[in-house]
Amino acid sequence: MVSPYCGEAMNLGQMMLVIGAVVLLGVLILNANSSVYQATDTMYTSEFGVTAISLATSIVEEASGKMFDKAIADTNAAAVYDSSYFTTPALLGPDVGESYHGAKDFNDFDDFNGLFLVYKSNVAADTASTPGSNWETIIPGIRAKYFVHCTVCYVNPPNLDVAYTIRQTWHKKIIVTVTSPSSNDTLVYPSIMSYWN
Repeated sequence: MVSPYCGEAMNLGQMMLVIGAVVLLGVLILNANSSVYQATDTMYTSEFGVTAISLATSIVEEASGKMFDKAIADTNAAAVYDSSYFTTPALLGPDVGESYHGAKDFNDFDDFNGLFLVYKSNVAADTASTPGSNWETIIPGIRAKYFVHCTVCYVNPPNLDVAYTIRQTWHKKIIVTVTSPSSNDTLVYPSIMSYWN
């Protein structure tokens, strides 16, 4: 007995089933690609967040481990009671000869003002130096460059969000900003150090 479908063209119902199956397969492939893209995007965003927070936290902890001001570091007894002995707002930053992890390392909190660090992977394309950076280091395992900028200013309660440029106070604020060419996000990490007499 000969099959009724042998040698005959597909009828309309069969064509509709084939077209429906192809359309369904296309929709499934597009959804799978979209899900993979979203998962990858989420992974890179999370990776940036974790790395950026780690870098910013390490800088803030390092700065907080230094003396409040050069006058305190130099054991200037008058500075303990009079904030006018502290570094003036215009001169916040490293002293002459000081450099980040150099022969004469930073000795006080405000030396971090203006610091620009670059953290990069050990991939050959990422090892080129970045103009203007104060210090660069290779961290195996990260996937992109991370730029860390630090600013330090005096602040005065009750408004700790505004730099106080009139005179020295008992409170300094560091703001660590982390960016990466691989991410549209920016991490801004502020911290305040106070000196209590």
